[in-house]
Amino acid sequence: MKTLTLSSVEQCITAAYHQYLTGKPGTITCTTIEDGTVNIQCMISGTRFNCGFAGYQMNGDDTDHLRTWCITHPGDGWSFGFRGISPSHPDSLNITLIDKTPLMFNFHVYLG
Repeated sequence: MKTLTLSSVEQCITAAYHQYLTGKPGTITCTTIEDGTVNIQCMISGTRFNCGFAGYQMNGDDTDHLRTWCITHPGDGWSFGFRGISPSHPDSLNITLIDKTPLMFNFHVYLG
């Protein structure tokens, strides 16, 4: 798996968030400043708008920085939720947003 910089992960989450606002699933492309083009898969599963970037991960040392970023993003009175690692998810994080649309935004980030 390729490891993305924190900045690239933030850019991908933001791109997926904008797709979430349209309510349309599918694969989108995010051109990151540091890591080039990243494909992001977006799918609707029940009441969730699930997103992620298959084949990519984030350095686990960036976890606290991503958690802090979530506090002020996406902005306009909204902030992302953050689910860190746990015994049932020891190698992944979820960035979430509820009640902005009828669907819950749920971005999966694997750690390396």
